[in-house]
Amino acid sequence: MKPRYPQNMTFTEWRRTPLRTRHRLLGLMVNDYLRHWHTCADARCRRARSCQDYQCYWRRLQKMPFEEGQRLREAVKPLAKLLWIGCTMGAEGRQRY
Repeated sequence: MKPRYPQNMTFTEWRRTPLRTRHRLLGLMVNDYLRHWHTCADARCRRARSCQDYQCYWRRLQKMPFEEGQRLREAVKPLAKLLWIGCTMGAEGRQRY
């Protein structure tokens, strides 16, 4: 079975990962999925060919026009659902991405 979770985690490993760590890993996964490292101002990201800053997605999202931001959120919606798997926080309805 092919893992669908960041860093090739299994379902059990992902479910046991703390929420803050999951949030960070998903931020990195979204950045890599959208290939934000191509145009990143940070040279570390371009050298590693992977985003090193998990907050890059949210900074880009704030600068975008509303319509473009909505299209981007729709593109990463399947990844956003991963955040709440196994979560006992009770905030499933809150939009994170």
